[in-house]
Amino acid sequence: MHSATAEQTCSLIAAVAEIEYIRTYNLKLFTLKTLVALVQQNRYFYVPFLLWLIIGGALLSLFTKDELFLTVNGAHHPVLDVLVTGTTYLGDGITFGVMLLVLLLLRKWKLFFMGAGTLLIVTLIVQGIKHAVNEPRPIVYFGDTEICHMVQWVKVHGGLSFPSGHTSTAFGMFCFLALIWRNKKMGALMFILGLITAHSRLYLSQHFFADVYVGSIIGTLVSSLIFWLFEYRRSQTTGQTNAHDTIIAPQPA
Repeated sequence: MHSATAEQTCSLIAAVAEIEYIRTYNLKLFTLKTLVALVQQNRYFYVPFLLWLIIGGALLSLFTKDELFLTVNGAHHPVLDVLVTGTTYLGDGITFGVMLLVLLLLRKWKLFFMGAGTLLIVTLIVQGIKHAVNEPRPIVYFGDTEICHMVQWVKVHGGLSFPSGHTSTAFGMFCFLALIWRNKKMGALMFILGLITAHSRLYLSQHFFADVYVGSIIGTLVSSLIFWLFEYRRSQTTGQTNAHDTIIAPQPA
């Protein structure tokens, strides 16, 4: 009798283990499915971003910190001085705040909290790294203001260079907008705006190439993760992998 009970217990344990294995396998498969769906649906943003990662990584490995900065910073013009001064504000926290205010006015509560979460987490990560690393900015690094091109009406900072907060914020915001826009082709424009912001930080002598490169990764990863977690949760309930309930822009004709 004891032998039969032991066999039943072992069979029960084996059955539970098999069920748990299947459940874990299905969960991983479902997780992968939602990630693939997210990238496929937003390929107009993620494909250019992947190219940026590859090209930017290659540039970092082939050229020195000084060479990359001076090449970008040295390509200046009086007209660009004015234009770039404006584009750098695309990565300002106030700009992100305006977007959040618009979401509030539109009563897009979920989107508001997703966006606010993105801004908060990006800020915490960037500021944490900045103060831990405490890298000097170009003007302090070179020790000669004549080497760096500076716009006279822009205040240039000296410390906490790595990573770029403006670039992180810009990519966090523009990736978020690309994800929630129904017209997915807008993702390409969102990526370009993020890249323009990154360029402005080198042009204005505020950051090095590595600063904006890593900043773009932080912003995109945080925004993507928050959106994916929301989509993943919704997908577990509905069994669907699209997020049309989160879109704020109309479907193009």
